[in-house]
Amino acid sequence: MKNLAKSICRVVFVLTVISACSTSGTRPKLNFNPGTYTAIERGMGGSFDVTVTFSDHAIESIVIGENNETYMVGSEAIRILPERIIQNQSLKLDVVSGASITSHAILYGVRDCVAKAGGNLDALLAVPVVMDTYDTLPHEADIIIVGGGLSGITAAISAKQNGGNVILLEQKEYLGGNTTMAVGTFIFGGTSIQRAAGIQDTPDAYYHWALENSHNQKDPVQVRMIADYGQELIDYYGSMDIKFNNTVFATAGSPINRGHRVTPSTGGAISQLQAYMEKIGIDVRYATKAEDFILNSAGEIIGVKAVDYYKRPVEYYGKSIVLATGGWGDNHEMINKYWGKEYDPIVYGGATGMDGVMLNAALKLGADLVDMNAPHLDATLAVGRGILVWTNFLTDCGGIVIRQNGQRFADEQSIHGDIVATAMHDIGDEYYYEIIDNNSFNFNAILADKLMDYIRMDLMSQYDSVAAMANGLGVDEAVLTQTLNEYNGAVRGEVKDKYNRTGFFHELAPPFYTVKVSNGVVCTTGGLKVNEKMQVINTSGSAIPRLYAIGEISGGYRIHYVGGDSLSHGGISGMLLGKALTASR
Repeated sequence: MKNLAKSICRVVFVLTVISACSTSGTRPKLNFNPGTYTAIERGMGGSFDVTVTFSDHAIESIVIGENNETYMVGSEAIRILPERIIQNQSLKLDVVSGASITSHAILYGVRDCVAKAGGNLDALLAVPVVMDTYDTLPHEADIIIVGGGLSGITAAISAKQNGGNVILLEQKEYLGGNTTMAVGTFIFGGTSIQRAAGIQDTPDAYYHWALENSHNQKDPVQVRMIADYGQELIDYYGSMDIKFNNTVFATAGSPINRGHRVTPSTGGAISQLQAYMEKIGIDVRYATKAEDFILNSAGEIIGVKAVDYYKRPVEYYGKSIVLATGGWGDNHEMINKYWGKEYDPIVYGGATGMDGVMLNAALKLGADLVDMNAPHLDATLAVGRGILVWTNFLTDCGGIVIRQNGQRFADEQSIHGDIVATAMHDIGDEYYYEIIDNNSFNFNAILADKLMDYIRMDLMSQYDSVAAMANGLGVDEAVLTQTLNEYNGAVRGEVKDKYNRTGFFHELAPPFYTVKVSNGVVCTTGGLKVNEKMQVINTSGSAIPRLYAIGEISGGYRIHYVGGDSLSHGGISGMLLGKALTASR
């Protein structure tokens, strides 16, 4: 994935500058010292080159060098902004929503190059940018899907394949949602991949385990859906050339390995799905944020109210409205309301725009909610960066987490949201340190590649001794030494682990790698109550006509979350709903 991302992110834009791309009226005259100039800027994933070539009167090309920006997030800013700058000969641009750090790096890099070329920056900042709109295109379809994450994309493809007329509304300028932030693990039971790996499992066994593991709090109807359609989703994505790794990974709380990981990444899967959408002609309206419903005189939902790139009101009408807008972790008011004010300072590390606007719009129409008061915390968000660090370095590679005083405090092999993250929240330290060692490179190529990305992004620090690590982390060397000795003694079986950890892989030995982490939220478990058809249910127990919810905006399945729940639920619910809405065709 790393090499693929780099090959895609090294982009050159060379466009002919024509007057048709400019705004009407008099434009400031642009003058540059012709040549090629380079600036080095820092993005989300570290520093990269921004190289700009000028003629005497125009920006001719922009080259973004090799980088570690998030694929299908930062890479989209790299795709969008240079083209927009050249087409408009302007720097009066908004950042690409959800990729603001990468966007700022590009924009400031071009500004630096303009200064080096002796250009008039004020003139470039004064030129308005002209954006295409959807004013002349249809605003009505059989199915309106709100949200372009995994569930919305899959539903759109499934419906289109079965003859449905679909418009998908996406508030950002690219697809993916929270999926692009995910590790890429789907949780299934009884698959051909498991059988090929010698793992004995069945959909029924998965069903009973998932209910038992959640203390019977998961909706059994949705658990049955995930249990029965895992293989079908694997085959369905395979028909669009999305592959799963042949290795099936351990699942927290499960005696059977059930973690199926897309390869090379979720970003790659979203890119592949997007290409397929374009191939079959799915109508996507980008930079279109839904904000409310349109009702007829009988109070029935017939469409959605939205705003476009210019914040102008637009309306879309459909026979079926599908909400696939994700969770509400990016809404502190809702966090305070449903989880309590003690969670107000929590860091949000998911995709931007997960603000619960359409959930609240449904609530006004009488929709019922489920699991809203069940906090789901992530233990490993990089402090100061808001980047989710893969918990697999703990669950798969034998890492530990320590407090600021150098001591462990929980079983790191447990379900991170239930034990480690909760303990971090209860203790209340400002930050913690996750520690792994060189053995993480040997677990599998995917983790090794991700580890190298974190090192390049300056998220991780390397130390060649306990003394150096203690000094670098600012903890007492004697305390840290004792912590490691106690842990390694438990690994060797000499003592019982004081936190009752039983899953060990190896002793921790230098060189060590550390990352400063804190509590955070990436996805939320609660959402709209749905039935077996993914129809939104009102507080009287009846389905709200024409309204459906899939993925993270729906509740009932992600309670007692385990890794893979969101992707499995999003993919399967989207695949099945798209087919169901077009079944009569």
